[in-house]
Amino acid sequence: MSFDEASSEKWIIEKLQELGWTYNTPEELEDMEDNKYFLRETLLNSLRKMNSIPDSLISDAVSKLEELTPSKDGNSKFLNFLKNGINVIDEHRQIHTVRLIAQSNKYNNSFIVTNQLSIHGKSNKRPDILLFVNGIPVVIMENKNPYNAGSIDEAYNQIKGYEESIEGLFTYLQIAVINNGINGELFPLFFNEKGKDTRAKWKTSYPMESKQGSEFETLLNGVFNIDNFVKLLLNYTHIRKKGDRNEKILARYMQFRATEKILNRIHNNMDKNLKEPKKTGLIWHWQGSGKTLIMAYTAYQLRKTLPDATILIVVDRKDLDNQALSSFSDIQGLELTKDIKNTTELGDLIAYNNGNAMPGIFIVTIQKFSPENFKSIVKDSTLNNNVICLVDESHRTQYGLMAGTFRNAFPDAFVFGFTGTPIRKKSGGNIRNTFEEFCPPGEVYLDRYTMKDAQEDGFTVPIAYEYNAAIPAVKDHIINEALELDEEAEGLTENEKDLLNRKIRVIKELYKTDANVDTIARDVANHFKNEVENTNSGLKAMLVAVDREACVMYKRKLDKLLAPETSEIVMTFGHNESSDIISEYRDELQKRTGKDAKQACKEFTESFNISGNPKILIVTDMLLTGFDSPKLWVMYLAKPLFEERLLQAIGRTDRPFRDKDYGYVIDYVYLLGTLNKTLNKYEGGPSKPGIQGIVISREEIEKDFIKLLDETYAIFGNFDFSDNSHDNLNKLIKILSNPEISDRFEKNFRKLTAMLNLPRAKAYLTLHIDKYRQLAKAYGIYVNNLKLGAVNGEKVQEAYERVKKIISENFFLDVENRGNFTIDRDYLNTLGKTRDYGSALRALNTWHTEISNRRFGYPGLLDRIVDAYQKLLNAKAVNDEILQQIKSIKDTMDSIAESESTEGETKAAFREAIKISLGDVNADILNPFCDNLAVRPGIKSLLNGEKIVRKVDRAKIQKSIRYAYIKVFGAGDLEKEKTSVGVIYKNLRDTFGF
Repeated sequence: MSFDEASSEKWIIEKLQELGWTYNTPEELEDMEDNKYFLRETLLNSLRKMNSIPDSLISDAVSKLEELTPSKDGNSKFLNFLKNGINVIDEHRQIHTVRLIAQSNKYNNSFIVTNQLSIHGKSNKRPDILLFVNGIPVVIMENKNPYNAGSIDEAYNQIKGYEESIEGLFTYLQIAVINNGINGELFPLFFNEKGKDTRAKWKTSYPMESKQGSEFETLLNGVFNIDNFVKLLLNYTHIRKKGDRNEKILARYMQFRATEKILNRIHNNMDKNLKEPKKTGLIWHWQGSGKTLIMAYTAYQLRKTLPDATILIVVDRKDLDNQALSSFSDIQGLELTKDIKNTTELGDLIAYNNGNAMPGIFIVTIQKFSPENFKSIVKDSTLNNNVICLVDESHRTQYGLMAGTFRNAFPDAFVFGFTGTPIRKKSGGNIRNTFEEFCPPGEVYLDRYTMKDAQEDGFTVPIAYEYNAAIPAVKDHIINEALELDEEAEGLTENEKDLLNRKIRVIKELYKTDANVDTIARDVANHFKNEVENTNSGLKAMLVAVDREACVMYKRKLDKLLAPETSEIVMTFGHNESSDIISEYRDELQKRTGKDAKQACKEFTESFNISGNPKILIVTDMLLTGFDSPKLWVMYLAKPLFEERLLQAIGRTDRPFRDKDYGYVIDYVYLLGTLNKTLNKYEGGPSKPGIQGIVISREEIEKDFIKLLDETYAIFGNFDFSDNSHDNLNKLIKILSNPEISDRFEKNFRKLTAMLNLPRAKAYLTLHIDKYRQLAKAYGIYVNNLKLGAVNGEKVQEAYERVKKIISENFFLDVENRGNFTIDRDYLNTLGKTRDYGSALRALNTWHTEISNRRFGYPGLLDRIVDAYQKLLNAKAVNDEILQQIKSIKDTMDSIAESESTEGETKAAFREAIKISLGDVNADILNPFCDNLAVRPGIKSLLNGEKIVRKVDRAKIQKSIRYAYIKVFGAGDLEKEKTSVGVIYKNLRDTFGF
């Protein structure tokens, strides 16, 4: 596929046609009325086809569409109309629901794609591609060429610009797609502040067979085949409450894929006559991938397709129960039927309708299935085929007596497990195997999304790991004993837990001696003040203590070292605490906050995400699973944790946040060995070390930094970075002008910068900083001279600014900037003598940025600049042809400037559009043609600054061009006349954006 933007656009349209969309040129589409952004006749015809009601009611529904405002509220209401239809009232006060989309037969809808359609607003814009469903615009696509200001970031910036200039269109648009022909992303549209949109890749064509193709082709196949697209629009796009505001969410590809697999399994196995129905499945997705949302998407659709179904969301602890409850209740249109608060309510649910179970969505903890409290329900089990159980954190409690009771209560149910860390091991004589519990024979998992997948997709960041020998390390065999005992405690009675806890109390006591707690607290306070709080990034920390008493001990110590409001404990409190330390603290907490201890802990957790304080949460068990806070950066680990529990805990730090290149774990226990073993188990294999690329230990950081430095230097061959001569600079620019080299260099250098920006990293990476300095200079040259038109690209420029900040603050290096210079005749004369490659690139780069930022478009001139730039990159030298192109571009720039000074910017842009259309004509022909055309209908209003150019005006403009052409060139050659008129019309559209 060509990288040319026009051919890329053509290819996208052809691809969409293959996927079921109908292409119409802008001229073929009906004209949009003033300030209306849908194709009215197409809409009316579609609504008549779908709804058997009088036209007057359909008109009423359309009026409600027209009344929507360009705002979050208007966009939200339109999404609700799409999903549920529009209610209108007839003359008899009867309510009718007007459907906007035919859901049962998707192909009864109209699916139209068009390109370069003029949209009127504060200024006229022509988005690259628009997609209409039943005449309503729902998708906007912006395409960029990698070699022509081609970053996806620029496409994003352009979409956000459209959101302001043609905001009315965005009342209805639901999805935006940005791409450069090879890579692509999509995000839901909701009038968000620039930079706040959730951009994501789509890396599966499911359920289509996966074919070899670009990332963007996979996105098109996966999102825009008609079946998937209608599902995404109606079932996977939602408004969700977040704090005191609403946000729009769009399913990620792995969430869509997993949900569809669950739904397919349910619908394909409901027949009771099947001999071996598959009624289970394991969703093995890493933390942060949105497993709770998969459950929500599943429940939402089951309520529509199986209204009599009983959907149980089964969680394993009360804190997770609350999280799941929030995730469901906050999504508009997903009404939770009930939060099952006790065993009696659970019994009522099962016994409903003669044991067929109550329809709806219910959240229940697995603990409510304890045998001693549930004997009466076991014998009254339900055989209802419509019971669907979605089990969260299924690796933890689906093996013992409670799990057995649960299965006995619903012997004919569909049961799907959700986990990031399934278990397959023997512990204390008990076999714990998540795969056996949730997978049909021969199936390892229904769907999987790994830690590595999450990092590659940008949904999580790597975790930097550092062992801190503040206290003596415990011998491995003692820690392993603690592991076995602690793991076995899950699912046992309180008396059994007490017996086991006595055996491991010696281990825990080591981590809560006053001396050790004091040592760790001082180290935590010092590190937090110097490396976390001083960054002013809003990032926070968590201290994991060995038990609840240790939590209180740390809080007491930290209150003397940091402001008391900096840290808070989040843990459980009993009514009759046997520990004086805990009971005294509970009483103090309740007096200080004026709240019940449980409520206070809940509010501390919420405030951690939305307020300044607390900055450090002190925990022992709570929040180590299920807690999702992008602000959590550093985990101070002062408790032995192993395997799944260790992986779950450190995973709390891997959620992305601004200026957060890594999560950060400081380990006071020395768990690196078991961490590496665990990562091998889950992410590695015989030839793939689990830790590499997922968790980076401090012991490995320096080695990796040096290795990456060497690899990056190797990209440049034998280039001498110490030579600061102009000739050597020119040589460097030639090397970096190879797109393959520059791409590798940019990726490597940004990784190096991220590693250097780790807390405490500079202390042991300073020895290597001279080599980094040289690369930083090269990066500055690359950004300022070789990123054609993309110097304002957010990610590149943001990375560059961070590089300069790191270097200037720590290593006193001035990174080379573009600086001010004038590209005049002397500059070009010097270029003609020296054939300076870098100077030529700089000139073209500067011109491209300047022309791109003009009020009017200069498409012909931009094409010439890009053509010269690409030829220069390929030639690696300023040859005669390229030199002449550069001089010719300069002549055009001067001509435009002169024209602007005498005629103004509008007339100058108009004249340039005509000039490039007519080709090599002299002023005796050009001037009469421009003068004759300027006073004709359509053109005159265009030059007077009228923004709205209707279909009728476009017809006038085409007719005026033809009359002017005949007037100046005469009639006769009809084919040439038709071609010339078409070229002039296109260039005027590109210039004035109509």
